[in-house]
Amino acid sequence: MSTTRSAVIRWAASGLHACGLLRPLAWCADHASRRPVFQVLTYHRVNDDNDPFFPSVPTAVFERHVAYIARTYEVMTVETLAERMRAGQLPRHAVAITFDDGYRDNLTHAAPILARHGVPATIFLATGFIGGAGVPWVDRLALAFKSSAATSVVAPWGETLTLTSVGDRLRSLDRTLEWFKTQPDEAMRQDLERLLETLGVTATRGFKDLMLSWDDVHALAGLGFSIGAHTVNHPILSRVSAQRARTEILGARTMIESTCGVAPRAFAYPNGRAEDYTAGVVDLVREAGFTCAVTTRFGVNHAGTSPWELRRGGPWESHVPTFGLKLAAYRLGRDEVGA
Repeated sequence: MSTTRSAVIRWAASGLHACGLLRPLAWCADHASRRPVFQVLTYHRVNDDNDPFFPSVPTAVFERHVAYIARTYEVMTVETLAERMRAGQLPRHAVAITFDDGYRDNLTHAAPILARHGVPATIFLATGFIGGAGVPWVDRLALAFKSSAATSVVAPWGETLTLTSVGDRLRSLDRTLEWFKTQPDEAMRQDLERLLETLGVTATRGFKDLMLSWDDVHALAGLGFSIGAHTVNHPILSRVSAQRARTEILGARTMIESTCGVAPRAFAYPNGRAEDYTAGVVDLVREAGFTCAVTTRFGVNHAGTSPWELRRGGPWESHVPTFGLKLAAYRLGRDEVGA
């Protein structure tokens, strides 16, 4: 979206907000749609580190998001909304909030804000990283590109990547992440280890307290979070065998049930784009006993949406009036104001 268009949208949103019309517009949008819809918003990290290699939503921005959502919409867990969808009882003003992976700042930074506003959420855990020394491979790769002493590196696909500036390193990281996500999981992880060795950053000691412990998970449950599953080791499920996919899906469900005492009802597909899971994977999730599953495919959900392929996403504006205007526009099934 052009800078001029963004400025116009921000100006319009600010005007609506100043006149007290932003929330009424959201309600009008819900009633103007042909059928009730709901959005599922996705967060990963919430902190004030301001580290471009590990993107996060600043605490103050998250507070503003939650405060606006709590005033404007009926916030329910994604599990509850899936049940209401099946029963034909979707409210017209519903939103769900979710977190992926299991970062500890979800407890230390996000949870107090949600509790303050009385807002529920679902956290999807990659159980292999909870309470242990392991961290997601994307974080290991990001740390390597951030801290390597190298000024260039030959990527697994043969291209020489420049690492002379922060901008170079971020661009090279993005390019490498996208390439790795297209590869079979086993081959990708082998290439990852070789690349980390080449960059000279293989240790994980820089990640102390990055992920939740199981005690932390229990604390989140006590604060009203519902606990969902996100596989064990976070592989892209279309890049592994059917047997491996089954092991990852059932392994996460079993671990959460045995540790928390309650079986998770919701599942999140790692990476979550249309190409990142298959019809067979959806069947495995349903057969494992999950009542719903979320993707990262953008859009709203309605009575005709498969509960095992719920859409997620949203506007990630730090400017709350623009955030609110885009939420309302998306609920009309339009994206003229941009993603």
